[in-house]
Amino acid sequence: MKARLLKIAKWAAYPLFYLFCLGLFGYLTFPYDRLKDRLIAEFDRAQPKRGSGPAQRLEIDELDAYWFTGVEMKGVRLILPPSELGSSSRTAAAAFTSGDAAKDGGPKPSVVEIDEAHARMKILPLLIGRMRISFWASVFGGEVEGVVPMGKSGGDMHVEVSDVELAKVGPLGDILGLPIAGTLNATLDLDAPEGKFNKANGALEVSAKEVAVGDGKTKIQGLIALPEAKLGELVLSAEAKDGVLKITKMSANGSDLELDGDGKVNMREPWNNSMADLYVRFKFTDAYRSKNDLTKSLLGAPGSSAPGLIEMQQPKMKRSKRADGFYGWHVHGALKRPRFDPHAADSPATRGRTRTTDSPGSSPAATPRKPVGGNLPPAPSEPAARDIDDQGSPPQPPPSTEDESPSGEPRSRPTPPAEGEPPVE
Repeated sequence: MKARLLKIAKWAAYPLFYLFCLGLFGYLTFPYDRLKDRLIAEFDRAQPKRGSGPAQRLEIDELDAYWFTGVEMKGVRLILPPSELGSSSRTAAAAFTSGDAAKDGGPKPSVVEIDEAHARMKILPLLIGRMRISFWASVFGGEVEGVVPMGKSGGDMHVEVSDVELAKVGPLGDILGLPIAGTLNATLDLDAPEGKFNKANGALEVSAKEVAVGDGKTKIQGLIALPEAKLGELVLSAEAKDGVLKITKMSANGSDLELDGDGKVNMREPWNNSMADLYVRFKFTDAYRSKNDLTKSLLGAPGSSAPGLIEMQQPKMKRSKRADGFYGWHVHGALKRPRFDPHAADSPATRGRTRTTDSPGSSPAATPRKPVGGNLPPAPSEPAARDIDDQGSPPQPPPSTEDESPSGEPRSRPTPPAEGEPPVE
């Protein structure tokens, strides 16, 4: 019996040794340079056609093996053309930036640089029919790591962001139109049934410390450079249920700038097609507005009814001004091309339905009381016009049926009698 087992093991060792050598030499001699070129070519092919406009570009300096089931990359750069931000998303930046970009030959592309990254397929989940990819990247001065499911197998997703420097996130500064500094940490946990984000449940926690906006050099409206405004610690919490990520907390109370917000994100496939519906409010504190003569003239002196220069020069900022001193903006649309519109309402749910009579600070109309005589007072008339920017065209009166016959044909009006003739009965 023992001799028989040794004979079987001897014959089994030869194919096993062959497979081992095949895998080893394949691993050592795999043409990763050609794989790098193929990845770049597939990325370029996946770009949507934009006519003659520029598209995103991917550059990879080095690509090599990582263990047996993964790859390692160094010097990865994703170049985003200026048009990728979209003209609508730059409306937020237009309220602050000076137009110096135009003097320098137009806006410049944003570059997302990844110093080093690796990703590999986990072997153990394959035994139960699940495909899971673990990844790690050194980006924006910090690290991003996690595990995500692939295909329709579904499963838990876990992503951690550690010590990312906001000053190095180029696209973020391009959207805001002002330099931003701070350190970001975040955690995302999702359970995506069948691998679909539109059915996901989970939570998102974001914390950014020592956040500051502006650098004292970037000019507003080409006139004045605001001093650095400290936002302090920014905290954001959100819960996902059935594919809807609801913001439960978004706040920051800095010494120079206060921020508050709420809203939701309807998650879709792919993730950058998710639809945002957020309302963000920010306010410069009295201490910052009275910091020097520049801040007083640009933002308005505390206690003064005169508007600041920024509101007079930028109509969108004036329209976003609320009665409580905050500036309200509505962020909506796909995440890959968000829109920033001034909005002074308390919630984005009222977008497109709020009448001009429901301005901030006004109280809701009280129910009229019935007088002693039993007759109700006449109902207040509808406002003559609405805010066209937020509400659309005013309602049209229903067509009159006064001049129609029962068959629907228009009736002919009697000809008025001439002067001096008796009227026709």
